[in-house]
Amino acid sequence: QDSRLYEEWKWFRCPTLLEVLEEFPSVGLPPALLLTQLPLLQPRYYSISSAPGPSPGEIHLTVAVVTYHSESEWEAPSFRLPPTPETPCILVGPGTGVAPFRSFWQHRLHHLQAGGAPLGRMVLVFGCRSAALDHIYREEMEEAREQGALSQVLTAFSRQPGTPK
Repeated sequence: QDSRLYEEWKWFRCPTLLEVLEEFPSVGLPPALLLTQLPLLQPRYYSISSAPGPSPGEIHLTVAVVTYHSESEWEAPSFRLPPTPETPCILVGPGTGVAPFRSFWQHRLHHLQAGGAPLGRMVLVFGCRSAALDHIYREEMEEAREQGALSQVLTAFSRQPGTPK
């Protein structure tokens, strides 16, 4: 009956449907309704996080166990850098994953190292739960910023111990 407690439980636990049903066994769902909540596609446990220029013949993967499901899980074929490196970009990863952005800054680093044309500003806004556990490319982001592939990196952490959400 306390909506605040419910919101805290929901956001901090991020329970799956199975976990909700296990925690609240009195909830009875008709089988037809339960089937409508199951995903049609298998979850993807990885993202490609490398650019072909700096790593020819290699593919780097960022791997995690995905415990959530969305109504539509597909790769966006048009999700790529603009055709000209001078175009300014704002990359926003609010907890949805940084892997595709890693390939972008790798591509720009390779461009710079190859003596390419000047780059437009690229700002990365990145969010995850914990700086200690989830900020897995911190050093690479800092290096990319120091070398000019990223202009600015803004971070936010939603589950820092001792810090309000």
